[in-house]
Amino acid sequence: MGHGQLNQGGNFIPLLDKEGLGVVDVECDKVELGTRIIHLPANPMIELHHISKSFTERNWRSLFFRQPRIINTLRDVSFTVGKGEIMGLLGPNGAGKTTIIKILATLITPDSGRASIAGLDTCQSPHLIREKIGLVSANDRTFYWRLTGRDNLDFFASLYNLQGAVKKRRVAEVLELTDMTAKANFRFMSYSTGQKQRIAIARAMLAQPDILLLDEATASLDPIAARNLLNFTKKTLAADHKKTILWCTHNLTEAEELCNRLTIIHHGQALHSDTPAAIKLLLGHDQRYRLVVNILHPLLTSQHDFTLQPSSISETGDTTFTCTFSRPRDQIPNLLKTLCDNGIHIHECSQIIEPLETAFTHLVSAQHPSTPPSARGSQP
Repeated sequence: MGHGQLNQGGNFIPLLDKEGLGVVDVECDKVELGTRIIHLPANPMIELHHISKSFTERNWRSLFFRQPRIINTLRDVSFTVGKGEIMGLLGPNGAGKTTIIKILATLITPDSGRASIAGLDTCQSPHLIREKIGLVSANDRTFYWRLTGRDNLDFFASLYNLQGAVKKRRVAEVLELTDMTAKANFRFMSYSTGQKQRIAIARAMLAQPDILLLDEATASLDPIAARNLLNFTKKTLAADHKKTILWCTHNLTEAEELCNRLTIIHHGQALHSDTPAAIKLLLGHDQRYRLVVNILHPLLTSQHDFTLQPSSISETGDTTFTCTFSRPRDQIPNLLKTLCDNGIHIHECSQIIEPLETAFTHLVSAQHPSTPPSARGSQP
């Protein structure tokens, strides 16, 4: 059996790449479960086990009536990230993604549960963890705008206890890595949004971390800058430097393109964790197909969710009909055989791949069909 993991139902799920065509290249251990042997990530770099976190909202009502509102930001969140993986945290604004990032970065502590980085508990070993992670957040305001990019990196390198020739060499390396050497001596305030984000990544790479936490890294970037950052993350950071990356986003397109696996977060809960290809299969047993035929047979028109597109003329001059319908995948061969046996010429048969957005909406709607986000907070 190949690389994989157990889902919530105890079923083995192979770790495929984002196209669903091959396994993710991560180190795995064998785990026996009854009569089955499965392969799970060995020594996962990031682990969250039953993490919950709440905040107290204080305003004039709580001041006068002493009834503070408790906002349950995270509820029993669990997932793991293997070494060398790009895991996407996917969810709408306010889902709890940034709270997870802050817990892993040791900026806040969870109310319950356990989080660890490279086997180190985030509550017990925060200083050791900070040596192993690099944090990049959207709209970072911790840089000194009147200093140059090089001066900023030189300052933060000192905070990492890098000194002398080692510091100078490391600053030069991260500037080259992020393709910012030519702009290094310009003031930070003169940089474009994309260039500021590259300097932020350069700062995160100063201590040569094993793990990168990127929170809405493409926010406020124009399409070209966002594309360049995605390519840089995928090819340079992940492929060339083998970094373990937690990519936090609400952009479905970039998540599907970039990430090996996705964990969908909604209203503080982890709804599902799997490959993009496997998440699409959660839409149901029936798959949609597109069929081009020369005759509309009743067997076709009676199919579930049947739709007919305008007729067209084939290369041979015959009139063809294009239709779409839903049917279980294992029944398609018998359907095609029956159509052929009835004298129907099949010009084309293809499966319609639903976008990740459809699967995401399906998961979210099934979990919270009508509850608005503002109603999810609880009163004490």
